[in-house]
Amino acid sequence: MSVILVVIGFILLVIGHQASWLYVGGVTLLIGSLLADQLNFVRKELDMIVFSFTSGVLGVLLCAYLRKFMVILAALISGGYICYFLPKALGWDTSWINWVIILLVGLASAVMTLVWGVLPLILISTLLGTTLIIQNMRIASVGPTGMFIVLTIFGLVAQWVLWRYSKPDTE
Repeated sequence: MSVILVVIGFILLVIGHQASWLYVGGVTLLIGSLLADQLNFVRKELDMIVFSFTSGVLGVLLCAYLRKFMVILAALISGGYICYFLPKALGWDTSWINWVIILLVGLASAVMTLVWGVLPLILISTLLGTTLIIQNMRIASVGPTGMFIVLTIFGLVAQWVLWRYSKPDTE
């Protein structure tokens, strides 16, 4: 499952804001894998992958009909996920993190996405992609902090360039 999460992380890192259905599908797949892992109702790895992909497809289908709502909901979930798992992936002390802080960060992510649109979504999808990659992939010569810096800069630049140059010229 970790290879799949690295691929999802890289996709979110590069084109997370461009394709809202892909962003929502990646977040719901991630939530499906977390639910299957934490609640222990899926015993085998193959069943976990099937459950995760089913939840991802469900998220994509809901995004087709409720795009704005699903993107904001995905931003809420992404913000909470980043708040909880990024400090762990970087090896920081996580004793200060509780459900209130996770909820506040998730709500802040959702409100920023609702109010400002694309720019917070670029940041959130970049940080989510970076978190997924750091959690599930280790490179011996580069530590998690170095990977975080490189991946975050790469993702922000890639998504900003895609956003900037995908707009039609008005001149």
